[in-house]
Amino acid sequence: MPQEKRNRGPDRKKQRKVQPFRLRVRIVAAALLGEVTPKQIAEKEKLAVATVQYHFGKLEREKWLHVSRTEPVKGGMRKYYVADRLNLITHREFEQMNDQIRHETSEGVLLHQLEICREAHEAGTLDARADSHLSHTPINLDEKGWNDLRNLMDGALERVLEIKVEAMMRLRKSGEEPIPTVANLAHFEVPASVTQGIGSQP
Repeated sequence: MPQEKRNRGPDRKKQRKVQPFRLRVRIVAAALLGEVTPKQIAEKEKLAVATVQYHFGKLEREKWLHVSRTEPVKGGMRKYYVADRLNLITHREFEQMNDQIRHETSEGVLLHQLEICREAHEAGTLDARADSHLSHTPINLDEKGWNDLRNLMDGALERVLEIKVEAMMRLRKSGEEPIPTVANLAHFEVPASVTQGIGSQP
């Protein structure tokens, strides 16, 4: 008599093994940029929604996140979460501005960055650490190069936010003295005279 096969249920896609600290960092970093749901993070991280919901709940109880709004969905309510949002302007928001507001916004960010650099220079912290980084690289790009660099900057910002959250979580536990730090990212078009002579023109 043939053996009866056990019903294992529907095949499941292979899911990534949960790394709790990494996952919580990813959640908070994403929530710093705007509203997120457990389902969105679960799909991005290739994890079960229930697993991700558990970590959202822990982060909410520990005051890393709060619910910004809810909406009814089939069988329940969907919660949208945010962290204390950084003063960031998205690509879409920037594109929707008129030329004057866009100029004033960029000018405000630039002046703020310059003020921070001035304070660091006068306080002697700009060069206090031999492993600090300060550079700028004028380059000539084609359209693909511009898009590649923009995507790189977006990814770098996401990683900066993850590092920020990782450090915050460790500092909460260790009581270590924090190192006040600024990370500046910039990518913009310049007059042709700035890049003249540094490489072949397109």
